[in-house]
Amino acid sequence: MPSRPIGRPLGKLLVITAIGALSLSAFAPIVGAANGPVAWQATAGVSTNDQAVQANAFLPSDLTVDVGDTVTWTIASGEFHTVTFLSGADAPPLIVLGQNGPEFNPAAVAPSGGPAYDGTGIHSSGLLFKGQTYTQQFTTPGTYAFLCLVHAGMAGTLHVQAADTAYPRTQAQIDTQTLVAGNGLRASGRTLEARSLAAARSSGPGLAVVGAGQALPGTGSVAVMRFLPGKLVVHAGDTVTWSNLDPETPHTITFGTEPGGGPLGAFLPSGGDGPGHATIGDPTQSVNSGFIGAGLPFGTSYSATFTTPGTYNFICALHDDLGMTGTIVVVP
Repeated sequence: MPSRPIGRPLGKLLVITAIGALSLSAFAPIVGAANGPVAWQATAGVSTNDQAVQANAFLPSDLTVDVGDTVTWTIASGEFHTVTFLSGADAPPLIVLGQNGPEFNPAAVAPSGGPAYDGTGIHSSGLLFKGQTYTQQFTTPGTYAFLCLVHAGMAGTLHVQAADTAYPRTQAQIDTQTLVAGNGLRASGRTLEARSLAAARSSGPGLAVVGAGQALPGTGSVAVMRFLPGKLVVHAGDTVTWSNLDPETPHTITFGTEPGGGPLGAFLPSGGDGPGHATIGDPTQSVNSGFIGAGLPFGTSYSATFTTPGTYNFICALHDDLGMTGTIVVVP
Protein backbone atom coordinates (compact mmCIF):
# COMPACT_ATOMS: atom_id res chain seq x y z
CA MET A 1 0.00 0.00 0.00
CA PRO A 2 1.29 3.55 -0.62
CA SER A 3 3.16 5.26 2.20
CA ARG A 4 2.70 8.79 3.49
CA PRO A 5 6.03 10.58 3.90
CA ILE A 6 6.63 12.32 7.21
CA GLY A 7 7.83 15.34 5.30
CA ARG A 8 9.53 17.39 8.04
CA PRO A 9 13.27 17.33 8.83
CA LEU A 10 12.61 16.17 12.40
CA GLY A 11 10.37 13.35 11.24
CA LYS A 12 12.92 12.24 8.66
CA LEU A 13 15.67 12.29 11.27
CA LEU A 14 13.63 10.17 13.65
CA VAL A 15 12.88 7.58 10.99
CA ILE A 16 16.54 7.42 9.95
CA THR A 17 17.55 7.06 13.60
CA ALA A 18 15.06 4.25 14.17
CA ILE A 19 16.06 2.35 11.03
CA GLY A 20 19.75 2.85 11.73
CA ALA A 21 19.41 1.50 15.23
CA LEU A 22 17.87 -1.66 13.83
CA SER A 23 20.91 -2.38 11.67
CA LEU A 24 23.86 -1.44 13.89
CA SER A 25 25.07 -5.02 13.90
CA ALA A 26 27.28 -4.24 10.91
CA PHE A 27 29.38 -1.96 13.15
CA ALA A 28 29.30 -3.93 16.40
CA PRO A 29 32.38 -5.87 17.54
CA ILE A 30 32.45 -9.66 17.47
CA VAL A 31 31.89 -11.09 20.95
CA GLY A 32 32.91 -14.48 22.24
CA ALA A 33 31.05 -17.73 21.80
CA ALA A 34 28.93 -18.99 24.68
CA ASN A 35 29.35 -22.22 26.59
CA GLY A 36 26.18 -23.93 25.43
CA PRO A 37 22.92 -22.68 23.92
CA VAL A 38 21.84 -19.09 24.52
CA ALA A 39 18.27 -17.92 25.15
CA TRP A 40 17.95 -14.64 23.23
CA GLN A 41 15.26 -12.04 23.86
CA ALA A 42 13.67 -9.88 21.13
CA THR A 43 10.63 -7.62 20.73
CA ALA A 44 7.70 -7.42 18.31
CA GLY A 45 5.98 -4.05 18.15
CA VAL A 46 6.25 -1.02 20.44
CA SER A 47 3.76 1.63 21.45
CA THR A 48 3.41 4.83 23.43
CA ASN A 49 2.11 4.57 27.00
CA ASP A 50 -1.32 5.91 25.98
CA GLN A 51 -1.45 3.41 23.06
CA ALA A 52 -2.10 6.24 20.57
CA VAL A 53 0.99 5.34 18.54
CA GLN A 54 1.61 1.76 17.48
CA ALA A 55 4.92 0.87 15.81
CA ASN A 56 4.79 -2.33 13.80
CA ALA A 57 8.40 -3.51 13.69
CA PHE A 58 10.63 -6.32 14.95
CA LEU A 59 13.37 -5.10 17.28
CA PRO A 60 15.90 -6.08 16.22
CA SER A 61 14.94 -6.87 12.65
CA ASP A 62 18.28 -8.64 12.07
CA LEU A 63 19.49 -11.18 14.60
CA THR A 64 22.34 -13.73 14.65
CA VAL A 65 22.26 -16.88 16.79
CA ASP A 66 23.98 -20.24 16.92
CA VAL A 67 22.57 -23.70 16.28
CA GLY A 68 20.79 -24.83 19.44
CA ASP A 69 19.97 -21.30 20.59
CA THR A 70 16.43 -20.10 21.23
CA VAL A 71 14.82 -16.72 20.55
CA THR A 72 11.84 -15.46 22.52
CA TRP A 73 9.86 -12.61 21.02
CA THR A 74 7.68 -10.55 23.38
CA ILE A 75 4.78 -8.43 22.11
CA ALA A 76 5.32 -4.89 23.40
CA SER A 77 2.49 -3.08 21.60
CA GLY A 78 -1.28 -2.82 21.92
CA GLU A 79 -1.57 -4.06 18.34
CA PHE A 80 -1.40 -7.83 17.92
CA HIS A 81 1.23 -9.53 15.75
CA THR A 82 2.50 -12.88 14.55
CA VAL A 83 6.07 -14.13 14.32
CA THR A 84 6.03 -16.34 11.25
CA PHE A 85 8.66 -18.33 9.33
CA LEU A 86 7.24 -19.33 5.93
CA SER A 87 10.28 -21.18 4.53
CA GLY A 88 9.50 -19.83 1.06
CA ALA A 89 5.75 -20.57 1.13
CA ASP A 90 3.14 -17.93 0.33
CA ALA A 91 1.75 -16.00 3.26
CA PRO A 92 -1.81 -17.06 4.13
CA PRO A 93 -4.33 -14.19 4.07
CA LEU A 94 -5.31 -12.86 7.49
CA ILE A 95 -9.03 -12.58 6.67
CA VAL A 96 -11.13 -14.86 4.49
CA LEU A 97 -14.78 -14.86 3.50
CA GLY A 98 -16.75 -17.44 5.49
CA GLN A 99 -20.39 -18.50 5.42
CA ASN A 100 -21.38 -15.60 7.68
CA GLY A 101 -19.07 -12.98 6.23
CA PRO A 102 -15.42 -12.06 6.83
CA GLU A 103 -13.59 -14.15 9.42
CA PHE A 104 -10.04 -14.68 10.56
CA ASN A 105 -8.17 -17.34 8.62
CA PRO A 106 -7.15 -20.20 10.96
CA ALA A 107 -4.03 -20.71 8.86
CA ALA A 108 -2.89 -17.19 9.81
CA VAL A 109 -4.10 -16.77 13.38
CA ALA A 110 -3.47 -20.24 14.86
CA PRO A 111 -0.01 -21.47 15.94
CA SER A 112 1.72 -23.89 13.59
CA GLY A 113 4.95 -25.87 13.52
CA GLY A 114 6.80 -27.26 16.51
CA PRO A 115 9.17 -25.68 19.03
CA ALA A 116 12.26 -26.25 16.84
CA TYR A 117 12.84 -24.78 13.38
CA ASP A 118 15.18 -26.42 10.86
CA GLY A 119 14.50 -24.08 7.95
CA THR A 120 11.58 -26.04 6.52
CA GLY A 121 7.82 -25.83 6.89
CA ILE A 122 5.69 -23.02 8.29
CA HIS A 123 6.35 -22.15 11.92
CA SER A 124 4.15 -19.41 13.33
CA SER A 125 3.18 -18.05 16.70
CA GLY A 126 -0.38 -17.35 15.66
CA LEU A 127 -1.91 -14.11 16.93
CA LEU A 128 -0.09 -12.76 19.96
CA PHE A 129 -1.27 -9.91 22.18
CA LYS A 130 0.60 -7.50 24.42
CA GLY A 131 2.83 -9.28 26.91
CA GLN A 132 2.55 -12.68 25.22
CA THR A 133 5.67 -14.49 23.99
CA TYR A 134 6.78 -16.91 21.29
CA THR A 135 9.91 -19.06 21.53
CA GLN A 136 11.67 -21.03 18.80
CA GLN A 137 14.83 -23.08 18.87
CA PHE A 138 16.97 -23.10 15.72
CA THR A 139 18.65 -26.36 14.73
CA THR A 140 20.11 -25.83 11.24
CA PRO A 141 22.57 -23.20 9.96
CA GLY A 142 21.14 -20.78 7.42
CA THR A 143 19.57 -17.38 6.87
CA TYR A 144 15.83 -17.28 7.45
CA ALA A 145 13.22 -14.59 6.82
CA PHE A 146 10.36 -14.02 9.24
CA LEU A 147 7.40 -11.66 9.18
CA CYS A 148 4.16 -10.58 10.79
CA LEU A 149 1.07 -11.82 8.94
CA VAL A 150 -0.97 -8.85 10.18
CA HIS A 151 1.18 -5.87 9.16
CA ALA A 152 2.62 -5.48 5.67
CA GLY A 153 6.34 -4.76 5.66
CA MET A 154 6.92 -5.92 9.25
CA ALA A 155 9.70 -8.40 8.61
CA GLY A 156 13.10 -9.52 9.79
CA THR A 157 16.04 -11.84 9.11
CA LEU A 158 17.52 -14.47 11.39
CA HIS A 159 21.06 -15.79 10.77
CA VAL A 160 21.80 -19.18 12.31
CA GLN A 161 25.51 -19.98 12.66
CA ALA A 162 27.18 -23.25 13.55
CA ALA A 163 27.25 -24.05 17.24
CA ASP A 164 29.97 -22.35 19.30
CA THR A 165 30.47 -19.56 16.75
CA ALA A 166 31.19 -16.07 18.14
CA TYR A 167 28.26 -13.66 18.14
CA PRO A 168 28.24 -10.15 16.60
CA ARG A 169 26.28 -8.70 19.57
CA THR A 170 25.56 -9.37 23.19
CA GLN A 171 22.04 -9.34 24.63
CA ALA A 172 22.90 -6.06 26.38
CA GLN A 173 23.80 -4.46 23.05
CA ILE A 174 20.57 -5.73 21.50
CA ASP A 175 18.57 -4.32 24.42
CA THR A 176 20.20 -0.91 24.04
CA GLN A 177 19.60 -0.81 20.29
CA THR A 178 15.99 -1.88 20.82
CA LEU A 179 15.46 0.95 23.30
CA VAL A 180 16.93 3.54 20.94
CA ALA A 181 15.00 2.25 17.93
CA GLY A 182 11.74 2.00 19.89
CA ASN A 183 12.05 5.58 21.11
CA GLY A 184 12.69 6.76 17.56
CA LEU A 185 9.62 4.94 16.27
CA ARG A 186 7.42 6.35 19.03
CA ALA A 187 8.67 9.85 18.31
CA SER A 188 8.02 9.38 14.59
CA GLY A 189 4.46 8.40 15.44
CA ARG A 190 3.98 11.45 17.66
CA THR A 191 5.21 13.66 14.83
CA LEU A 192 2.74 12.03 12.47
CA GLU A 193 -0.06 12.45 15.03
CA ALA A 194 0.65 16.17 15.45
CA ARG A 195 0.92 16.77 11.72
CA SER A 196 -2.31 14.89 10.99
CA LEU A 197 -4.21 16.83 13.66
CA ALA A 198 -2.92 20.13 12.27
CA ALA A 199 -3.95 19.10 8.75
CA ALA A 200 -7.46 18.19 9.93
CA ARG A 201 -7.90 21.50 11.74
CA SER A 202 -6.72 23.48 8.76
CA SER A 203 -8.97 21.64 6.29
CA GLY A 204 -12.13 23.41 7.39
CA PRO A 205 -15.07 22.82 9.73
CA GLY A 206 -16.56 19.38 9.85
CA LEU A 207 -13.47 17.57 8.59
CA ALA A 208 -11.61 15.06 10.75
CA VAL A 209 -9.14 12.19 10.58
CA VAL A 210 -9.85 8.61 11.61
CA GLY A 211 -6.38 7.18 12.03
CA ALA A 212 -3.12 7.99 10.27
CA GLY A 213 -0.22 5.79 9.23
CA GLN A 214 3.29 5.83 7.83
CA ALA A 215 5.05 2.97 6.05
CA LEU A 216 8.74 2.64 6.90
CA PRO A 217 10.37 0.66 4.08
CA GLY A 218 12.61 -2.09 5.36
CA THR A 219 11.28 -1.75 8.90
CA GLY A 220 7.49 -1.85 9.13
CA SER A 221 5.13 1.00 9.89
CA VAL A 222 3.75 3.36 12.51
CA ALA A 223 0.04 3.93 13.05
CA VAL A 224 -1.86 6.59 14.97
CA MET A 225 -4.91 5.03 16.63
CA ARG A 226 -6.88 8.21 17.26
CA PHE A 227 -9.70 10.35 15.93
CA LEU A 228 -8.15 13.72 15.15
CA PRO A 229 -9.52 15.83 16.68
CA GLY A 230 -11.12 13.62 19.29
CA LYS A 231 -13.86 16.15 20.02
CA LEU A 232 -15.74 18.41 17.62
CA VAL A 233 -18.43 21.02 18.27
CA VAL A 234 -20.87 21.51 15.39
CA HIS A 235 -24.32 23.00 14.84
CA ALA A 236 -27.49 21.04 14.27
CA GLY A 237 -27.70 20.29 10.56
CA ASP A 238 -23.92 20.20 10.09
CA THR A 239 -22.09 17.27 8.52
CA VAL A 240 -18.84 15.75 9.77
CA THR A 241 -16.60 13.78 7.42
CA TRP A 242 -13.85 11.49 8.66
CA SER A 243 -11.00 10.34 6.38
CA ASN A 244 -8.68 7.42 7.06
CA LEU A 245 -5.10 8.50 6.31
CA ASP A 246 -3.53 5.15 7.18
CA PRO A 247 -2.34 3.18 4.10
CA GLU A 248 -2.79 -0.13 5.91
CA THR A 249 -5.00 -0.08 9.01
CA PRO A 250 -8.81 -0.06 8.71
CA HIS A 251 -11.02 1.83 11.15
CA THR A 252 -14.72 2.34 11.86
CA ILE A 253 -16.88 5.23 13.03
CA THR A 254 -19.41 3.54 15.30
CA PHE A 255 -22.21 5.23 17.28
CA GLY A 256 -24.54 3.57 19.76
CA THR A 257 -24.49 -0.20 20.12
CA GLU A 258 -21.46 -1.88 18.58
CA PRO A 259 -22.37 -4.55 16.03
CA GLY A 260 -22.15 -8.12 17.29
CA GLY A 261 -20.30 -10.95 15.65
CA GLY A 262 -16.88 -10.68 17.23
CA PRO A 263 -13.91 -8.56 16.12
CA LEU A 264 -15.02 -8.54 12.48
CA GLY A 265 -18.71 -7.91 13.21
CA ALA A 266 -18.36 -4.23 12.33
CA PHE A 267 -17.02 -4.94 8.84
CA LEU A 268 -20.33 -4.15 7.09
CA PRO A 269 -21.96 -0.69 7.33
CA SER A 270 -25.21 -0.44 9.27
CA GLY A 271 -27.69 2.25 10.27
CA GLY A 272 -26.79 4.61 7.45
CA ASP A 273 -29.03 6.19 4.85
CA GLY A 274 -26.83 5.76 1.81
CA PRO A 275 -23.29 4.84 0.75
CA GLY A 276 -20.80 6.43 3.10
CA HIS A 277 -23.35 8.59 4.95
CA ALA A 278 -25.70 8.55 7.93
CA THR A 279 -28.19 11.00 9.39
CA ILE A 280 -28.08 10.93 13.19
CA GLY A 281 -30.70 12.62 15.36
CA ASP A 282 -30.38 10.84 18.71
CA PRO A 283 -27.29 10.13 20.86
CA THR A 284 -28.51 6.54 21.34
CA GLN A 285 -28.89 5.87 17.61
CA SER A 286 -26.74 3.00 16.34
CA VAL A 287 -24.71 3.71 13.22
CA ASN A 288 -21.63 1.91 11.94
CA SER A 289 -19.51 3.03 8.98
CA GLY A 290 -18.13 -0.42 8.28
CA PHE A 291 -14.39 -0.86 7.76
CA ILE A 292 -13.01 2.17 5.94
CA GLY A 293 -9.49 2.37 4.59
CA ALA A 294 -7.28 1.94 1.55
CA GLY A 295 -8.26 -1.02 -0.63
CA LEU A 296 -11.53 -1.66 1.20
CA PRO A 297 -14.93 -1.75 -0.56
CA PHE A 298 -16.42 1.07 1.53
CA GLY A 299 -13.77 3.68 0.68
CA THR A 300 -11.56 5.80 2.89
CA SER A 301 -14.09 8.32 4.27
CA TYR A 302 -17.45 8.45 6.03
CA SER A 303 -19.87 11.31 6.75
CA ALA A 304 -22.64 11.87 9.29
CA THR A 305 -25.16 14.70 9.47
CA PHE A 306 -26.38 15.60 12.97
CA THR A 307 -29.91 16.98 13.18
CA THR A 308 -30.51 17.36 16.92
CA PRO A 309 -28.46 19.05 19.68
CA GLY A 310 -26.79 16.67 22.10
CA THR A 311 -23.58 14.82 22.89
CA TYR A 312 -22.79 11.95 20.54
CA ASN A 313 -20.09 9.50 21.60
CA PHE A 314 -18.49 7.15 19.09
CA ILE A 315 -15.67 4.62 18.81
CA CYS A 316 -13.54 2.72 16.37
CA ALA A 317 -14.92 -0.78 16.86
CA LEU A 318 -11.49 -2.23 16.03
CA HIS A 319 -9.34 -0.07 18.29
CA ASP A 320 -11.45 1.35 21.12
CA ASP A 321 -9.43 -0.85 23.48
CA LEU A 322 -6.45 1.36 22.54
CA GLY A 323 -8.38 4.52 23.44
CA MET A 324 -9.72 5.28 19.96
CA THR A 325 -12.92 7.07 20.97
CA GLY A 326 -14.45 10.44 20.12
CA THR A 327 -17.26 12.90 20.85
CA ILE A 328 -19.41 15.16 18.71
CA VAL A 329 -21.13 17.97 20.62
CA VAL A 330 -24.07 19.32 18.61
CA VAL A 331 -25.32 22.77 19.59
CA PRO A 332 -28.39 24.59 18.20
